[in-house]
Amino acid sequence: MRQILTSILFLWCAVGLWAQQAPQYSLYMLNPYGANPAYAGLENTLVATGIYRQQWSGLEGAPVTQHVNAHLPLYVISSGIGIKIENDAIGAHRTTQALLTYSYQLPLSRKATLSVGASAGYLQYVMDGAKLRTVDGQYEPNAPFFHNDLALSEGKIQAGTPVFEAGLYLQAGKLEVGAAIQPVFAPRIRSNSTNVFALQPVQHYIFSTSYQLQAAENMTLRPSIFVKTDFLETQSEISLVARWQENIFAGASFRGFTQKSKDAAVILAGLRLNEKTTLAYSFDIPLSALQSVNRGSHELLLRYSLNRPIGAGKLPPIIYNPRFF
Repeated sequence: MRQILTSILFLWCAVGLWAQQAPQYSLYMLNPYGANPAYAGLENTLVATGIYRQQWSGLEGAPVTQHVNAHLPLYVISSGIGIKIENDAIGAHRTTQALLTYSYQLPLSRKATLSVGASAGYLQYVMDGAKLRTVDGQYEPNAPFFHNDLALSEGKIQAGTPVFEAGLYLQAGKLEVGAAIQPVFAPRIRSNSTNVFALQPVQHYIFSTSYQLQAAENMTLRPSIFVKTDFLETQSEISLVARWQENIFAGASFRGFTQKSKDAAVILAGLRLNEKTTLAYSFDIPLSALQSVNRGSHELLLRYSLNRPIGAGKLPPIIYNPRFF
């Protein structure tokens, strides 16, 4: 079953148009900038995040994703800047993208700020033909390697395209609301070889909201909603995270509220390793039709926050006192 599933996916991409989909993350609430460029700089300090995700563990060719980003404010011009790099592999296919971000933050009141952000970068796609197999192919040991299919390459195919993203993010007291498009624009990727190949990045519209509640003297609750759609398919997720003394947290999510979109129940937990570093882990319990052929999804997040305004903590300037005779 696992080999059949991945083979169908490989061939679908090779013989026609394959739509590149955005990776799925379960710890989205700890990495708002990853989904929305308008969040860059809103934490008023330097923040860096790294994520490793292994989806559908045990399923051959299942997605494996690495994501790193960093962002910080530019106080002088009420802005933020950031960079993010993402690598997503599924079977013989791999997409890698790197983007730079700029956001502008507009104060609406003493407690409310609206941020507008955009990212620009480059996406590269690679398909490794050596990992593909066809029914009529020749793959015997110590023999020439052939797919016997003109649409498939025995080696690697590489192609790329510029990509652009945009978003809005509102912070109003304990309420946060975001909306983003990934990508706003990305031309169809075509191979320079003679193989029949094209890849069209799909526009995803992402909506998020969260609210922080004071449940007890040392405990806060943060419910959140995350929706991703291309207006043909929609994936919704609702989460609740409890945090104790800002040092330990745990929570749960449920992803997919229709029979067609039902995906997973998620459990997550994390702790602050020190004043600046946070470690978090999530496990997806599969609920979709693939639950019989995978052992769930794992995600690990490491987050660094400077936890003070940029430039704070520097030594004061030296003042030379004049001498009087």
